[in-house]
Amino acid sequence: MRRQGRKNRRIFGNGVTILGLVLVVALLAIVIFVRGNTLQKQNKNYLAMEESLEDELSKEELREKNLEDRRVYSKTKEYVMEEAREIFGLQMPDEIIVKPEN
Repeated sequence: MRRQGRKNRRIFGNGVTILGLVLVVALLAIVIFVRGNTLQKQNKNYLAMEESLEDELSKEELREKNLEDRRVYSKTKEYVMEEAREIFGLQMPDEIIVKPEN
């Protein structure tokens, strides 16, 4: 029996070695758990940021479309005549413009 006891002590040393290993494993588990929670919070923040950027992108695409429509419209004869009426007060030969006295 004595020999068996010595073998067990050699394999496991004393309880301090086992306790040390358990503490190291526990600390690693805690670190992994905390890091996992931190990464989940970062992921939520990134998802919210991605959603807001997608909204902003759709607004900018709509703005781009409106600007493109305005650019095309600004090259039409109708636009040129409208601007001439507003800025210079021009009129067509058979047109009468009535302005209020205010």
